[in-house]
Amino acid sequence: GYPKELTTQQYKLMYDREGIATRIVSLYPEESWAEDPQIVENEEPDNTEFEDAWDELERKYNLYSYMMRVDELSGIGRYGILLIGIDDGKPLDQPVDGINDLGEGTGNNQYQLLYLRPFDESCVNVKSTEKDITNPRYGKPTMYSITFEGGTSLKSIFEDGSIKASNEVAVHWTRVIHVADNRKNSEVYGVPRMQTLFNRLYDLRKITGGSAEMFWKGGFPGYAFEMDPNAKAPTDDESTALTEQITAYANGLQRYLRLQGITVNSLEPQVADPMSHVEIQLEIIAIALGVPKRIFMGSEQAKLASSKDSENWNKRIKRRQNKYLTPYLVRPVIDRLIAYGTLPEPEKYDVIWPDLDTPSEKDKAEVMKIQVEAFSKYMAGSVDMLIPPEIFLKMFAGLEPDQIDEITKQMKDLQDEFNDQQQEELDQVDEEENGNE
Repeated sequence: GYPKELTTQQYKLMYDREGIATRIVSLYPEESWAEDPQIVENEEPDNTEFEDAWDELERKYNLYSYMMRVDELSGIGRYGILLIGIDDGKPLDQPVDGINDLGEGTGNNQYQLLYLRPFDESCVNVKSTEKDITNPRYGKPTMYSITFEGGTSLKSIFEDGSIKASNEVAVHWTRVIHVADNRKNSEVYGVPRMQTLFNRLYDLRKITGGSAEMFWKGGFPGYAFEMDPNAKAPTDDESTALTEQITAYANGLQRYLRLQGITVNSLEPQVADPMSHVEIQLEIIAIALGVPKRIFMGSEQAKLASSKDSENWNKRIKRRQNKYLTPYLVRPVIDRLIAYGTLPEPEKYDVIWPDLDTPSEKDKAEVMKIQVEAFSKYMAGSVDMLIPPEIFLKMFAGLEPDQIDEITKQMKDLQDEFNDQQQEELDQVDEEENGNE
């Protein structure tokens, strides 16, 4: 029963109706955007004009939230778009003035941001693409058709000057950020996140749906009515009455049967535990996604994931942030806002994501506990006779040179203080002995 041809609507329906499908699509975006990146122009402690303008724009319009939404929606089908509304006063199907084929600003634009709207492929259609092979945008969309959901009615201006309300609107590429995840052979269309797992989603639907049907049918067992071979065959009226009794028993609140010459035998229900079958499907899905199963299962399971699983998973997320989100989503949005004049143009800027490997307070306490135990055994075992403290701290404790110098200095100061105290006690004893004499 697997579908041979997959359409955008099938992906959308699966995403809307099946929780595991939703998890497959949303997992990487949720983990990648768990903490927002930092946009910096330089390393100076004081904010620049560009940094202040970005912070203000992000607070006002929740730009990171929209980026995360379009990141998730673009994975339902082959791509998604982020529509950027500005106050240039032109229809959406007209190009923004002062934007070249590279999406860069060529004029003194000073447009203000009005709104952002993310869309998945089920709401968008690429109407035309660039055909000129000498154009930097060769093969990329030049015009989109967007269907606004939720009954939103927009006014469209047609060539004859007429204005009509429509939910489907033509939009020029200069007003859109095109987002496509899992790109392979195309720069326009990516591979839907559910594509390689669609058959497994069908299998899960069969298992879980079949389990519910099995419980429904097995929870109320069937009955076999066995007639005494010596009993007189029932008349039509008696058969009708028997049928009515059985119907009342099965479908109503009547909990008894009045029978004569008939034995009722309960059929043994056939109910099996589907857990092992579900687990196999979930393992296959996690393997295909490259996600540790416990992390795929959610936060409670993720807490039990091994440190190696977490380390490998963090590497995948960091690679996605730096190799995909930064160059294909964050920078295009910022660059387009700079081209609009919504943001001042900086000399350069960097997108810095939080370090996922930064240990938590619990992790720090655990590491400290292990280090203290190691130091205690080192001192108690007189290992310093074999391995000098400086070598132990560098090779086995992994401390930095400045940390080793500080520890060595503190140890020397403590030793000197201890020696001075010992000398004072000896001098005091000598004075007492001399006084007694």
